[in-house]
Amino acid sequence: MAYGTITVTTSATVIVAANSARQKLHLVNTEEGKVVFIGPDASITKSNAIPLYETQTRDDAKAFGFWLGPIYGIVEAGTADVRYWEVTK
Repeated sequence: MAYGTITVTTSATVIVAANSARQKLHLVNTEEGKVVFIGPDASITKSNAIPLYETQTRDDAKAFGFWLGPIYGIVEAGTADVRYWEVTK
């Protein structure tokens, strides 16, 4: 199990690295007034990524399924605080 806080910037930022032992993953955008766009690689943009709206969560039931690869995030301006909790085998 691992958990922590990542500061997402206007450049693609790794929120959680790839992990073949991942069983569950939970992400929370704790920033009010900010949208964090998330995706599977560093080519993410506001136009091609999944929005994680202010104070919204994403987990296995809401978009990740069995994804074991990395998750990147990007914001349009400034920075945003994203919290994660990853459960492993």
